[in-house]
Formats: sequence, structure tokens, C-alpha cells
Amino acid sequence: MTKKLDSIVPELSVGLVLSGGGARGAAHIGMIKALEEYGLPVTHLSGSSSGAIVGALYAAGYEPDELFHFFKTNQNIFTWRYFTFSKPGMMDADRYREIFEPWFGKRDFENLLRKLSICVTDILQGIPRYFSKGELVRPLLASAAVPGVFSPVEIDGVWYVDGGTMNNFPVEPLVDRCDFILGSYVSPKRAFKKSELTNTFKLVNRATDLAALSSSLNKFHHCDHVVVPKELWKFGIFDTKRVEEIHQLGYESTVKSIGEIKKKFELCSAKVPRQF
Repeated sequence: MTKKLDSIVPELSVGLVLSGGGARGAAHIGMIKALEEYGLPVTHLSGSSSGAIVGALYAAGYEPDELFHFFKTNQNIFTWRYFTFSKPGMMDADRYREIFEPWFGKRDFENLLRKLSICVTDILQGIPRYFSKGELVRPLLASAAVPGVFSPVEIDGVWYVDGGTMNNFPVEPLVDRCDFILGSYVSPKRAFKKSELTNTFKLVNRATDLAALSSSLNKFHHCDHVVVPKELWKFGIFDTKRVEEIHQLGYESTVKSIGEIKKKFELCSAKVPRQF
């Protein structure tokens, strides 16, 4: 049974920031599932990388179980048919259209059910950019194109890569547009031992997490509440076989925080002028 917040205000705009984090993005789905159970209506989403994927699916109207099905059925991302020898990067990001198009078809941002912003990085100019209009799939591919692993995605002559490269917690599009802002951050930090960095993927994962964390922490204050499932440090960005555990951690962490979220939401809703 859905647990409703007593003070839901239909006019209240609720934003959700979804960080990048590869396979750990499944934790975002757990958070969304918990928010839906407690009746919190998300109206705006902003995401980088896997957060952009989750945000786009949710903005398109898919239910949390369908979002999780997407992650479960697309675990093997390193297949031979996606390899490239003519572009920078090991995998051709453009070829992943075949994964996304059955879910989005020819949708653009304007006909989504929720407002969505996707963060990408202009790798040539070294600046972040936010897509919120026009074609959806190509910005989505770009936002998840981890440099060195996936090739850049070209849009209007510009090469774009993973949004998390420069902004792994893209709260900016929601500031001043939403009355209440929640964050989901899935790349927590802990100290490592040398013996734990045993291969290239683990080293890349560690470096990516540290770079993203340093800038993301400084933006948490823009949110009314941020959920950071601490146990996610156990998982890497390519741990696609463990999405069930990751999803559950996101759900449980949000449920534990729901009392605090409810109190903050009630305080916020009391300050928003009613429309009569």
C-alpha cells in the first residue's frame, strides 16, 4: 500500500538530482521506489551519466520496476559488436542507440511527463552543458560516455562525453526552479589499501569517484536532503551483475531517511503560497 505524506501540495515542484556512478545508478531506482511508496511527487529531474539514464526513464513515465528491468536486462555492456577501432575510446557510444531506442523511440524532452535536464561534458571546450530540449537519446548516450571507455558522442559538430567528468551532481538546473530538492549520490568515499587497486577498472573507478566527490560535496547545500547509501563503496561502476544489491541499498537508505525527508517537506510546503 502506498504511504501518503499528509501535507502533499499539488502546486509544489519537487526536484531530484541523480549523480553518476555507473552500475551504482541502480540505487537511484531504489530511492525513487521509496519516494513513490511514501507519495512524494517528483516533478523535475537532473542527472549525469547513469543518473541521466534513470532520470530519463522516470521522466518518460516508466515505473520503478520497469526502470530496474532496464538495468537488469542491459548488464553486458562490453560486447564485441560495440567495439570500435576508428574512434577514440574502446566502445562506440553511438551503437548503444539500439538499447535506448526501444524505450524512448523518437521521444524528445518536450513530450516527457516530467521536466528533465541531462548534464554532458563538452570535451573540446572543457565545459559542462545541460540538455533539456530537442532530441533525447543522443544527449543521453553522451552523458553516459565514460572517457577512455566509450567514444565521444557528436551533437551539432561538438564532441560530448560523460556529464560526470565535470559535474557529477548537476543540481544547477533545479536551483530556483524547484520548491523542494532531493539528491541521490551513489559514489561515497572510504580509504583504500594498495592491495585493493588490483586492476585497471578498479583504479579508474577510484580516480573517477574522488574527482566527482570533491566537487559534488560543495553542492549538497542546494538540496533539502541528500541520500548517500554509504555501503555503495563496495561496488564499482562496472559491477553490473550486482544491481539487485545496489538497488536494495538505495531503497533501504531512503526508507531510513523518510522521516527526516517528510519533516523537511512539510516545512517547505508550509512556506509555499497556496493558489486559490
